Amino acid sequence: MHRYFKYLLIALASALGTSYAVLWLVQPSPLENTTIPPLLLKEQQGELVLWGGWKTVEGYQAHGVNAVEVRCNRERGTCSEAFATILHHDAGEDLEAQAFHYQVTRWDETRLEAIAARAMEQCLDRHLVIHLQDKSADLRWSPSAGCEADQGHAVLVGDPL
Repeated sequence: MHRYFKYLLIALASALGTSYAVLWLVQPSPLENTTIPPLLLKEQQGELVLWGGWKTVEGYQAHGVNAVEVRCNRERGTCSEAFATILHHDAGEDLEAQAFHYQVTRWDETRLEAIAARAMEQCLDRHLVIHLQDKSADLRWSPSAGCEADQGHAVLVGDPL
């Protein structure tokens, strides 16, 4: 079961990456004008779907545009995040896609909290909080025990439809 879930995460990250690649092929210059997905939070029948992009408000901010899709399943107590970024630099652009797997630690009528332990560089924990009432989300990353790394905070944003 765990192996199939990894394949699902890779497929989600690939889909986001493919979307950005198609945008680049349609209008290759400038990608800096690329829009991020609209902000969406939809919950039904034990499933939660979240779209948008992470805007860093504390910590290192990579140059580029990102898109994120988070899917949570109440019964399994898990969330998966597909994350794609177009990085802009002097020599052009690079596309980066990642997938993260979270364990839900709290899910009630007001919020969902989940953690992806050692998800970044085998050192940083990702802490996801989704505020169901006001349809917002934030992400914090911090070093795991025994690791030295910077921490940060991002909020979910989205382009209008």
